[in-house]
Amino acid sequence: MDRRTFTSLSAAALLCAPRQISAQQPQHVTIIGAGSAGMTAAYHLTKAGIQTQILEAANDWGGRVKRLSGFADVPLDLGAEWIHDDPGVLGRILGQGETDLGVRTIDYRPQTYQFWHKNQLNDFNALRNFYQEVKFYDTTWYGYFEKFILPAVNDKVALGAVVTQVAAQGTHLSVRLSDGRTLETDKVLVTVPLSVLQRGQITFSDELTPPDMAALQDIDYGSGFKAFLRFNQRFYPDILFEGSRASVLADTWAEKIYYDAAFGKPTRQNILGLFSVSEGPTRRSVLADDALINDILTELTEIFGEVVRDTYVGGVVQNWSAERYILGSYSMENNSGYDVGDILKPVAGKVFFAGEALGGDAQSTVHGAAFSAISAVDKMLA
Repeated sequence: MDRRTFTSLSAAALLCAPRQISAQQPQHVTIIGAGSAGMTAAYHLTKAGIQTQILEAANDWGGRVKRLSGFADVPLDLGAEWIHDDPGVLGRILGQGETDLGVRTIDYRPQTYQFWHKNQLNDFNALRNFYQEVKFYDTTWYGYFEKFILPAVNDKVALGAVVTQVAAQGTHLSVRLSDGRTLETDKVLVTVPLSVLQRGQITFSDELTPPDMAALQDIDYGSGFKAFLRFNQRFYPDILFEGSRASVLADTWAEKIYYDAAFGKPTRQNILGLFSVSEGPTRRSVLADDALINDILTELTEIFGEVVRDTYVGGVVQNWSAERYILGSYSMENNSGYDVGDILKPVAGKVFFAGEALGGDAQSTVHGAAFSAISAVDKMLA
């Protein structure tokens, strides 16, 4: 948890906007994936005067940034939620320096903590003195990209465009789609989740294949889901952990956290969130949404009693492991012996990579994905 909660940016160059266009720079760049990295890259390429297109396999942009509207009287993040840095990172993503852009945020400091361990519910409120974060007040990560980045790139996004191959074609590149179309471009930026590359859903011609691509198989890409449940009475703490204190505070990628999703937000509704990720598949990751909600309610009833079922209003699940073009949560432990930046380094000055897996100290975060995209654009324009 600490690894993803208290992150810092170590390379000052990532905080700057890309260099300006020169005669040797590409006239056309194709970006594969319209998530945080892809949208950020398109924004900066467009500002630099580069003709850009984004090919997104899904039917909406955003990738693992997704908004839930209508379930509560405030929008909720079905994907990435915490900002994991100070609010000034919102301006740095746009190359505008240290500024929150006027976006309202929460000094997220939960006050009540409980642990469910060996069929006992125990308080551990001392954690309030150690954990502090930043979250959005009345918007979401999706709302941030929608307001500040989408207007500049909306006409460049092609949805339902499933890329299957990137190949050399003379001095240019060809990008093949699943519908048989082939598009020509100067350079390609691949921003898809690591899982898509691991499963070979996109192939590269021999001269464009990263030489150590096989090492990607040794990087854990976790399973994961989020759920939101609404109740007409609050019976839960700000944070609820399952397991012993030692297991919860251990340095591991696996997390299962119930949390008050309405904490600090402009609502009086009772919204309980569940964030669950693991290095490998879990029993719940293969359940249908209705079965998953019922399983959560059963667990909560065991912890809190019949008040759970008596006050339950409704629930929503976002099972990221079941999303066809995402297939999990985010990159985790690297067991390959190679740095992921070396595995996915630019190939032939034509194919570049970006995404949360390349976020360095900010791995698995939105801003890590965004800054990896800025770094890739900087290399393209060099």
